[in-house]
Amino acid sequence: MTPDALTLALAGILAALSGGLIVLFAPGRLPALLAGTGVALLGLLQIGFARVALDVPWGGEALWFRYSMALALPVTLLWVLAAVTLGRPRIARLSAGWRGYLFLQAILSAASATWLALGPPPAPTQPRGTLALGVVERVILGIILANVVVYTVRLEATYLSLPRRFRRAFRPALFGTIVCSAFYATMAASGLLSGRAVVADLTLGAAPVALVALLLPLSYVRGRLGEARLSPSVHPVTATTSFLLAAAFLAGTATLLWLTHSLGFSFVRGLWLVALGGVILGTTAVAISNRARRRVERAFAPLLQDWRGAYRVAANRAVAPLDGCSDYEELCRSIPVNALGLADVASVTLFLADRQSAKFRCASSTMTPPPNVEVGDRDPLAMELRRARRAIRLQGPTDDLEYVSIYVENKVAIAACNARVAVPLWGEEEMIGFLLCGPRRDGRRPRREEVRLLYFASRRYSMLLERAAPREGQFAERKTEVVKH
Repeated sequence: MTPDALTLALAGILAALSGGLIVLFAPGRLPALLAGTGVALLGLLQIGFARVALDVPWGGEALWFRYSMALALPVTLLWVLAAVTLGRPRIARLSAGWRGYLFLQAILSAASATWLALGPPPAPTQPRGTLALGVVERVILGIILANVVVYTVRLEATYLSLPRRFRRAFRPALFGTIVCSAFYATMAASGLLSGRAVVADLTLGAAPVALVALLLPLSYVRGRLGEARLSPSVHPVTATTSFLLAAAFLAGTATLLWLTHSLGFSFVRGLWLVALGGVILGTTAVAISNRARRRVERAFAPLLQDWRGAYRVAANRAVAPLDGCSDYEELCRSIPVNALGLADVASVTLFLADRQSAKFRCASSTMTPPPNVEVGDRDPLAMELRRARRAIRLQGPTDDLEYVSIYVENKVAIAACNARVAVPLWGEEEMIGFLLCGPRRDGRRPRREEVRLLYFASRRYSMLLERAAPREGQFAERKTEVVKH
């Protein structure tokens, strides 16, 4: 047995065992069953590649590669199904678009498997382990690439839509699957561009597959991820970092294919032209578009927001005195005052969710008298805070078309609070409120550093509010005591 075949076989066995462990011991029924089956079939795919590694070096016919390709498309379909059903245990709850996509992929999987099994025999491979890809094989690779992108984007959106305790359990699975998806997306794009597959490149996939096999049981068995349910405020797919990267990757790959095949450019020259064009277009979009600038800032915020931890430490120290608040009402009164001193702004108003009216009402403010305004649960301001999950600036430039609905429909609340920055307060499962902060005391807009401090302080505010919030049973007890007296 060659080293390539041995490496692939070991990774396949490990993935098969991991899938069986998830199916047998992970709670959650359908999500855990789909995830475990997907990992086990990924292991079977690796064993098929190991069989390819035994045949190809001697220049034989790559029948096992065709069998593996026939299995690869249904495997990616199963992973997409596992991603879209996580947090939604019933397939009937999926949108019509997702059901149509899954049905189309099922038809394509059946058609590709039939053609690969009954079609003409493949051409002999080259002695160095290179497999030539025909038109049908390259089409299948394109569909696989699309499935990998859809799976990764849907997985990140699901992660951002889960309650906090399940997000912690989800992190090992998210890390492992993103690494594996990045590898196979690169392999699929390489096959589309070059028209061939190399056994040595397939062997490199043993590492990400082994990583997935080790990390997924931590999330599904130990973290009980299959029992997770999405929070009421679902994160949109188009607002994920994976969507931004995938769109750029697919656009660059399509442009590179067109340049190399239609214009007769070499692969290296086409790659340089695509990279240069992407940099020019991206820089221009960021320079002239508020929407593009926000997307870039949001994508790199986890890396650049507080990479040294200084803002987090400063915010925690500033919020620490609120731990001594005796009751919920005192805490609500103290939060705007605390945020006022932290960010050095002119005013801060706290809005909290009222479930009965489905609105966010003013709970307290540093303004005198407090503004008597409210924001609907489905108003543009609340929806944008849910989508961004970070502080947003309310500056109101004339060319800011993305926020025009906020300035029109929520202008009363923004004007009453003299708002320049809105900071969401995220609880365990949903957004429980937000802060509307005014300008600095000198009349200028809050600086980037002050907005970062407010963002990290909002995490502590949310935790304290949920901890001190009266429960429904306590309200009932209070009503009973009032009736008795």
